[in-house]
Amino acid sequence: MAMLDIEALGISFGGLKAVDNFHVQIEKNELYGLIGPNGAGKTTVFNLLTGVYKPTSGHILLDGDNITGLSCEEINKKGIARTFQNIRLFHNMSVLDNVKAGLHNHYTYSTLDGILRTPKYRKLEKEMDAKALEILKVFDLQDFVDYKASNLPYGQQRKLEIARALATEPKLLLLDEPAAGMNPSETEELMRTIRLVRDEFDMTILLIEHDMKLVSGICDRLTVLNFGQVLKQGKTADVLHDPEVIKAYLGD
Repeated sequence: MAMLDIEALGISFGGLKAVDNFHVQIEKNELYGLIGPNGAGKTTVFNLLTGVYKPTSGHILLDGDNITGLSCEEINKKGIARTFQNIRLFHNMSVLDNVKAGLHNHYTYSTLDGILRTPKYRKLEKEMDAKALEILKVFDLQDFVDYKASNLPYGQQRKLEIARALATEPKLLLLDEPAAGMNPSETEELMRTIRLVRDEFDMTILLIEHDMKLVSGICDRLTVLNFGQVLKQGKTADVLHDPEVIKAYLGD
């Protein structure tokens, strides 16, 4: 069974079909790329997968579970987490607290427990501190736990955003242009980080990216979108050398 199975997915805004008959199957532990020209519908697909938009057609199965049309919160609890092209951290919170924010799917206590600092509150906070630190160590961010997120360099902010997403314990991680704004050195480090996430967390990853060096370096397979429709799917090297893809995405 595929980790993600999408069939005939579509959405229209007025008379415009932003995504039409989108289909893909992504296997567990696969590192899969979604590419295409600007305006091709890539982020719209992510918005459909995470409940920001409700599809007008098709279905989405996550590990065999139909999540079509669920809310953002419900989909996150089912096992999809996401990062954004423009980093969205809690900038005035500490690095540790940013990751702990992602843990609240699995660690809960009442408002009264929090106000009174009950034994349950102290126990769960201690467990969350330990779990968040464990995740941060994977990203070499353990020495920055007390830093404000806004004080981290750009590349480390990107890693922190991924760490926070992983704190929700997803089955599928969506990365929306993770290399945006990065220099070549930061992109190389990001590639290593994404591979580490896949291996260390036994993660399935779907990413949108315009950096073809990153795409060709880490993605097992690709789907190319053009005008909201699937243009090509297959192994990364085959897709990137396809004449139709070169014409539509890379230019003549």
